[in-house]
Order: sequence, then C-alpha cells, then structure tokens
Amino acid sequence: MLVRFIDLKAWWLTAFCFWGLGVLTLSAQHEQKFFNALKTMDMPVVESYLSEKTDITVIDDQQILSRKSASSKLKNFLELHKPQSWELMHTGNSKDKTSQYKVVKLFTIQGTFRVFVYTNGPLTTSSVKEIRIDEF
Repeated sequence: MLVRFIDLKAWWLTAFCFWGLGVLTLSAQHEQKFFNALKTMDMPVVESYLSEKTDITVIDDQQILSRKSASSKLKNFLELHKPQSWELMHTGNSKDKTSQYKVVKLFTIQGTFRVFVYTNGPLTTSSVKEIRIDEF
C-alpha cells in the first residue's frame, strides 16, 4: 500500500511539473507573439492583446483609449520610429498574482525606448490594460 501511495505521489508531482512547464511555455509564446507584433507593426495582432479600454502613454501623452484608438496611437508611434528589435528586461507579478508586467527595451531607427506593459493576469488575448513608452 505504501508503494502505491509513493507511486501516486510521484505521478501527481510529475503531472504538476509538466502542467507548470506548459503554462510557462504558453505565456512565453504570447510574450514573443505580442512583442514581435510590435516590432513588425502587425497591428491586428497587437490589437487582439489590448483590453477594451487601454491606458496608453507615448512619451508624455497619456490617454485611456478604446482598443481601436489605442492600436492607432501605437501604430503612429511605430511608423514614426521604425522598430528594429526588442529585448526583455524585466517581468513581475502583483502580490496576489492577478496581474503581471513586462518591461522591454525597444530598439528603433529613431532611438531606444522603454516599453512597460501591464496585464490583467498573464499576457494573453485582451489582457493588456496599460502600455507606457518612454525614451530610454
């Protein structure tokens, strides 16, 4: 009986580890997809990650905009600065794990920018609540 309990415990531990790995992989895939879409100016993909109302700040111009308007504001910035690449600098979670943030360095023809992305939960479709773009 003890052997069966240990085997069952090992099975559950293994299953939990694979589940956790899957969640991390899925989150990383969304992260790559979102920031690559910013870099390539794939606005339909970027827009799909924005919430219905998104707090967006470009340099010092802060507004709370609809998904479409926020996408348009981002597109204007990206077309002007022509992104070349991005580098993940930092990620974090709120204490209660209900929100996350990511900070990337965005390299463009016009200079380097810090992009802060705040999400409600993991970075997935319709989860981006805030985007801040500042000069680096």
